[in-house]
Amino acid sequence: MAKAKRYTAEQLRDAEKMAATLANVPEEKRTLVIMMTNSFMAGMEAQKAIDDTAKAAALA
Repeated sequence: MAKAKRYTAEQLRDAEKMAATLANVPEEKRTLVIMMTNSFMAGMEAQKAIDDTAKAAALA
């Protein structure tokens, strides 16, 4: 069974803000906003992976 993810209070507040912001975006533009947000988040995850790899390589 997959381990349940735990979120910090700050992450939950950010998610609530994002949901409130998305609710104010016109429906016909929401898909674009969601796509852009997902792309940004994927980029952040990729950068973290690059940084972690570089850090591990420096310690080796």
